[in-house]
Amino acid sequence: MKKIVLFLVLTVFCCPIATAHSSQCINHSHGHLHNHTYHSGNSNSSNPVYLINKDSRTDKVNFPNCDKHYAITETITNYYSDGTRRIFTNSTIYNSDGSVLVGDCNSVKHIISDTKHYFIINKNKSYQIIDENAKILTTRKYTRMEEIEPNRILVKFDRKYGIIDLEENTVVPIKYKSFEAKGHGIFLTKLNGYYGITDINNNTLVKNDCEKIKQVSDLFILKRYHKYGLADKTGHIILNPDYDKIKELGEYILVKKNGKYGVWNSDGENIAEIQYKSVKLRRNTLKGLTNRNVWVEIK
Repeated sequence: MKKIVLFLVLTVFCCPIATAHSSQCINHSHGHLHNHTYHSGNSNSSNPVYLINKDSRTDKVNFPNCDKHYAITETITNYYSDGTRRIFTNSTIYNSDGSVLVGDCNSVKHIISDTKHYFIINKNKSYQIIDENAKILTTRKYTRMEEIEPNRILVKFDRKYGIIDLEENTVVPIKYKSFEAKGHGIFLTKLNGYYGITDINNNTLVKNDCEKIKQVSDLFILKRYHKYGLADKTGHIILNPDYDKIKELGEYILVKKNGKYGVWNSDGENIAEIQYKSVKLRRNTLKGLTNRNVWVEIK
């Protein structure tokens, strides 16, 4: 009997004792608060990261040229023991009489088009368009939404880009892998692994059959089947892609074909025919090497 009692006593004292942590801390990989300690990914560090302070601020946002709506935005800044901080925002849109139009928004963009009021709202990392009666006008939940021109909204859905209007009518089909604004209402696009240029109204300026497109001022260097060409900002082809090389040379465009060089300016105008063995730019002066191995100034 004594042996049994002794065994029970030893079992109780030798077993590990579980402890509970009630301090708030952050898991950096998710960015949410948890009720347990967190250790950084550094294997040499065993210090948990704790929430040590919190600031809260509430602001009223008046939309430009609008007396029908306003927003109240709450901004919370959390400070952590490792010196980092995270900022969380929550916005509620109100009608002028104080009634709530929509709440729990991460971000809000107010738009007036043809005297009608619209809002681009972000909730839980998805974007939608609503009207002034809180009616949801979009059927999809977009992962990106940005007004780029009046009644033209750049969107991303299912990892593809396109353009819609405020009523979700398709302007540019949502099919492009990438969609990069290049000014003048035109966009560098990528489709099926190839690059092209389209405008804001879905006019194809350069087909998606280029291996690469590089913007130089208001011109575009095109690479197609390992040959190079040149297009202007409207998509007009200045040089068909059958040149050996086209590259920047200061404010000029250097063109190579059959071992000889010529020069174009940034407006797409030819200022030196393809006839030089080499071309250099020194002290803002262009010089070309002739067949007689003489450097001459290019006019």
